[in-house]
Amino acid sequence: MRLRSLFLCTGLMTGLLAADGPTISTPLVWKPTSKLLDATGTLNLTPFAGKKIVFLPITDTRKDKTVIGENQEKAQVRTVSTSDDVPAYLAKQMIEQLQGVGLPVVDKPAAGSPVVSCELVRFSVIETGTYQGELRLIIQVKNGDKVVWRGMVSGKATRFGRSYKLENYHEVLSDTVMDVLTHLLSDDIFMSVLAGKAMVVAIP
Repeated sequence: MRLRSLFLCTGLMTGLLAADGPTISTPLVWKPTSKLLDATGTLNLTPFAGKKIVFLPITDTRKDKTVIGENQEKAQVRTVSTSDDVPAYLAKQMIEQLQGVGLPVVDKPAAGSPVVSCELVRFSVIETGTYQGELRLIIQVKNGDKVVWRGMVSGKATRFGRSYKLENYHEVLSDTVMDVLTHLLSDDIFMSVLAGKAMVVAIP
């Protein structure tokens, strides 16, 4: 019993030290605070009948591919990192959310279908007095060999919460994904391109 108690105490102290140290490592947890259609309203899915939209794996161009958050409330910056595959996580959540609102999104090649590719530029939360998150993606849509749409899309989210709390980081990161998708679903040109009804090259 004494030995078991010692192990339990050691584990507890290790957890506390990790929480109070300069870095916390966490798996990515999907925890949005709202549903996608709460912001976008009802989608017109008629243009997508009988069609498919191919969503390719996301490429990651961030310098540090492990850090997803920083607490800057004190002189010593404390970070939040993950060993999870961030682009794979983002692709999974984005595909599932788009499928959830009725879009025919697939992750495998489909002849004659528009192909969406994404480059991950930023995915992080900065905590000062509040949690401020941002997801930044360069998104490109190709129809055959032709680029028909390309642009930088940013999603942001802010919330109050207890200092350096993982749940708040998870919520804000998830909400940045929802914000990006809300912007895309609300963009008439982007949606027309996905439906094959517009051939507009929009390269900034």
